[in-house]
Amino acid sequence: MRLLIVSNRLPVSVKKESGKFTYEKSAGGLVSGLSDFLKGLGKSESEIDDYIWMGWPGMTIDKEDEDLVRETVEREHNASPVFLSQKLMDNVYLGFCNKTIWPLFHYFPNFASFENEFWDEYKKLNEIFCDEVMKVVKPGDILWIHDYHLMLLPAMLKEKVNNPIGFFLHIPFPDFEMYRLFPKESRRAILKGLLGSDLVGFHTYDYAQYFLRSVLRILGKENHMGTINFPDRVVKVGTYPMGIEFNKFHTMDVTPFPSEKPDPDEPKIILSVDRLDYSKGILNRLQGYELFLKKHPEWHGKVFLNMVVVPSRTGVASYQKIKRRLDELVGNINGNFGKVNWTPIIYQYTSFPHKELIAHYRMSAVSLITPLRDGMNLVAKEYIASLNDHKGVLILSEFTGAAKELGETIIINPNNINEIADSLAEALSIPEEEQIRRNKLMQKRLKRYNVTRWANDYVDNLLDISRVSSFTSKSKILKPEINQKLLKNYQEAKNRIIIVNYDGTLVPLTRDPEEVKPSEDLKKLLINLNKTDKTDIVIISGRGKDYLDNWLGKTPVNISAEHGTWIHEATDKQWKLFKPLSNEWKEEILPILELYTDRLPGAYIEEREYSISWHYQKADIEQASFLSKEVSDHLLSITTNIGVQVLKGKKIIEVSNSGINKGELAMHWLSRKNYDFVLAMGAGWTDEMLFQTLPEHAWTVRVGMLKTDAKYVIKSQEDALNLLKNLEKQ
Repeated sequence: MRLLIVSNRLPVSVKKESGKFTYEKSAGGLVSGLSDFLKGLGKSESEIDDYIWMGWPGMTIDKEDEDLVRETVEREHNASPVFLSQKLMDNVYLGFCNKTIWPLFHYFPNFASFENEFWDEYKKLNEIFCDEVMKVVKPGDILWIHDYHLMLLPAMLKEKVNNPIGFFLHIPFPDFEMYRLFPKESRRAILKGLLGSDLVGFHTYDYAQYFLRSVLRILGKENHMGTINFPDRVVKVGTYPMGIEFNKFHTMDVTPFPSEKPDPDEPKIILSVDRLDYSKGILNRLQGYELFLKKHPEWHGKVFLNMVVVPSRTGVASYQKIKRRLDELVGNINGNFGKVNWTPIIYQYTSFPHKELIAHYRMSAVSLITPLRDGMNLVAKEYIASLNDHKGVLILSEFTGAAKELGETIIINPNNINEIADSLAEALSIPEEEQIRRNKLMQKRLKRYNVTRWANDYVDNLLDISRVSSFTSKSKILKPEINQKLLKNYQEAKNRIIIVNYDGTLVPLTRDPEEVKPSEDLKKLLINLNKTDKTDIVIISGRGKDYLDNWLGKTPVNISAEHGTWIHEATDKQWKLFKPLSNEWKEEILPILELYTDRLPGAYIEEREYSISWHYQKADIEQASFLSKEVSDHLLSITTNIGVQVLKGKKIIEVSNSGINKGELAMHWLSRKNYDFVLAMGAGWTDEMLFQTLPEHAWTVRVGMLKTDAKYVIKSQEDALNLLKNLEKQ
């Protein structure tokens, strides 16, 4: 089985020097982490034995050079390049990605801006990636899409392929109040794009819950334990904290770089390593260190801050401003506190090769990592893993994903410079025995849940949820060949009955129940189906008899109202109770529903002679989602012994007499003739009782591809009408 990884960049960067192409490993935690996982393919129990990685090669490649570059990266790096112009990448990366997504996802709305041109380019980039993936993907491939540059891609691919599709977001997903700052078009499109995946992965539980809440508030899709049901599949939203290759950091020989901690009479090292970014809290970190020096003069000359800032997005104005402010702060601190033989901050604006970075980790007594917001922050894990002497203290921002796993560190709020200053004093004073104890605990955890375990867990869960989708719905889809058998059975039958639900089957489900009057075309269809004595039509609905009589009373069909309480036979045109019923229970139920109606603006009560419906289609979707569960539980607790049933439907809770359901009602109609063609179609969970009751030879069809007792499923209400129209033609 092959894994097809899709990310913004290839694992190698292509450069052209003196007319020749060179290929260097790309920087970043994604490339580093996944590379370690991919090296182990075939050595573990994973079902994956091959891979290919798709992404941009890092520069514009001339048309005449594309074949050469493609052949080289495919042969030497198991990769397939997506060729894009530098202008498009700049507009996307420096535009929508870094001017809109990055600041809003990291809680910096003051840095965010939105331009339609950038959004259009973002869509264009995702479309190009989709086209390129389609050239490479094979049946059976697993598609794993990474990060915020490609959030529209999963839905684009889902329309074209049946392969398992996973998406993993490596940055935070913001809470709803921050996410809703996106313009309406883009905020809906991004959510829909991500939900094209079978599995959407996040670093932390919080990010996953924020995403689910935005899906609920913006798209109106509820979830159950992180699972969202769609007509033809299910989507799982899960938490997968990315790990690192522990042994590589713990055992690496870093020669020739020095890695021993300074002697006791030499200054201790506080290490700060971060990419230049406003989300990393570097300025707060410096201010906290400055306050530490003010509050603790006893540490002057005994400690220094080794500050490594990796250049990033040098063309973005907000980053240039941070760089200027950073240079000023470092100069001020060194000028105010420095001595001839002591410099408080060693400031390096550069990046280090891997070995040298690990050497810096091991030399440091303290690692100061204080992002204002970060998806995971693998540097924190790398620091702990690199400590082969188990000595060192990590100070970590509570706003990183890693803080959830590294609880033995000193966790701080990086917005509070007093906390930063105090944590430095605390860290420098922790006894070595305590340092060793804490670090051994964290190292054991990091070793157990390394990057290979992370990737395997994700891919295994992706395959599981993809198989669930196929089993629960696609295997039951009403295929053309089955449809032909149904039509043939209809043609040859002597007595035919069609039992069909009204809402969601004959007419679409709407936010306003008043909008679903039958069209003239629908009435004509029902009349044509009922032209001969061979065919009986039965319409079952939860609606009141007055509505149905007004809408369908003049058509030659049998009607059942209030889920079977009333029946209206086409032959006598009179409404009759299906069985003797009582409505005394309404006196107890109505006050309860009125109480909840007052608590939920937009909810309303529909009272009928022998049933009551509580509607909440027009209410706030999130409040209704929680309160409807409370209403249902409350009603169930008091109706157990009074002969009343509580039915929960689509944005509605119905209370009616016990002993009446669609299954029992169907047997009433079936008892009138010996029907050799039986078709039942429904769109709600109450229709499941109908499907369970009908004889074996019946054709049972569920509208909406969810788990069902029906033999077959169709995707939509339009498909249900088309099926009836095909019967009309026979």
